[in-house]
Amino acid sequence: MSFGSYLKKQRESNNWSIKEVAERLGFSSSYVSQLENGARMPSNKQLATFAKAYQLPEEEVKKQWAEGKIQKVSMETDYKFNLKDVGEKRVHEAASKLEEGLEELKKSFSGDGHFKLPVLVAIPIDDLDGHLSRTSDFVLLPKDNVTPGHRVFGLRVSDLTLPDAAILSGDLIIFDADLAPKNGDIVVMSTPDGLVMTYYHERGDHLELRPEKEGFKKTYHLKESKMLGRLIYHIKKY
Repeated sequence: MSFGSYLKKQRESNNWSIKEVAERLGFSSSYVSQLENGARMPSNKQLATFAKAYQLPEEEVKKQWAEGKIQKVSMETDYKFNLKDVGEKRVHEAASKLEEGLEELKKSFSGDGHFKLPVLVAIPIDDLDGHLSRTSDFVLLPKDNVTPGHRVFGLRVSDLTLPDAAILSGDLIIFDADLAPKNGDIVVMSTPDGLVMTYYHERGDHLELRPEKEGFKKTYHLKESKMLGRLIYHIKKY
């Protein structure tokens, strides 16, 4: 999900108009519109203001901003070029910068500031701890992005997709099994009808699972359902 889509979702879930959000932020309505459609991206220094305006935890806003930044660069950057057109000098400059970047990347993973994230082939309905201890597939995440003591795991998307949220086969999705969900969060639930990934909507003592757009809704008693994980990161495959 892009950062703009995330902001739009938060605004709409609170039934705020663009004008209301603009007043909360101290920006113009046109700027808020540009943020939501992806034409603009706030700076890291502005995120505390956004967290306050949208009534969200600052850490959550920072995570969404970082993910959106990565997604934007991945979609817009063109790494292809014709060697004949750029010339030998430019090629050497590009190669040098690439080597420097790789060295920086190695350093970023060489310290103790990373969390070894287990990646599962499927989400287990029972014995999550056992599956996490037995997996042999891992990726590294900055420790700052993981809540201490929480069971966090990744899943390579295959059959369990959510097209409304652009979660498709081949993507990497990361869940926190111990993070309490809020209405509108994407979750994986174990229900009497099987395993589903959908938007979470709690209604009293019942859980309403529904798509992002208008469509079929299914309601279960909370005692009949079990949340297996709340989505915290979504990494697209391009």
